[in-house]
Amino acid sequence: MKKNNLLKGIFFSSFASTFWGIPQPLIFNQIKYIPAIEIVSHRALWSFIFLFLIITFIGRIKDLLLIFNSYKILILLSLGAILISINWIGFIFAVSLNRVQDASMGYFLTPLVSISLGYFFLNEKISKAKFISILLMISAIFFLIISLKTLPILAFIIGTSWGVYGLLKKQINISSEIGLLYESFLITLLALPYIIYIDRVNVGFFLNESMNTNYLLILTGAITVFPLFLFNQGVKFITLGFAGVIFYLAPTLHFFTAIIILEETLSLSKLIAFIIIWFGVLIFIIDSLRNENKSIENKTQ
Repeated sequence: MKKNNLLKGIFFSSFASTFWGIPQPLIFNQIKYIPAIEIVSHRALWSFIFLFLIITFIGRIKDLLLIFNSYKILILLSLGAILISINWIGFIFAVSLNRVQDASMGYFLTPLVSISLGYFFLNEKISKAKFISILLMISAIFFLIISLKTLPILAFIIGTSWGVYGLLKKQINISSEIGLLYESFLITLLALPYIIYIDRVNVGFFLNESMNTNYLLILTGAITVFPLFLFNQGVKFITLGFAGVIFYLAPTLHFFTAIIILEETLSLSKLIAFIIIWFGVLIFIIDSLRNENKSIENKTQ
């Protein structure tokens, strides 16, 4: 039974990460002619609509209402809404500028942000392995800055916003789908007037372009919600830490999607930086799995 649960957890988490890694950048690539702000606005709107329908259907709308009983949760989720919108804009910009590999690098750098934030704000200890992982990632960043004579700004934006977003989520005990429902609702409140305005002045793409454009903008909500539910389904059968390790399949697939399918140019400097980062992430994963096993052993004793 435990083996079946493990396999289910790995399957759902891997499927979600694969969906994040390949279909998402390919779909956003199909609408990269649309301004990033408009895409993010529709992504929030349709994510909220899909999530609201699903959560209402499965009878969990009461879970949403409970978050309004805590000012702390509302404040943290509101900050989360800002961070997730920044992350979405960064990713969409990366796709539109043919720099999906930068988005991949950003998500790979997330452990650097998470470990640092955990150390300074949550008093989490940094193991020797994680310290080595941090040093490798920092050295990769400095190598890029020196060799390319520029900052990997998109990677920083994506990695930092995702890392801080994760830190905020650690402070509250609510499910990801309920949190995203509130966050997408808040972004929608701000985005809806903008969507209505650009439609009135005929500069918006939704309903003013082809039917394919309309479908793809609606689909941005579905491709946000669908992998989230798959990932949460996986977490039911395996630990969050193990699922987090499997998540690194997503930026790996971002990288290969960028190079093989979207045919982005990969400079030697970036390749070397990626190799250094991969070593850092590999050390981080091995250390995380070792700690995961220790935690499971302690619980069974």
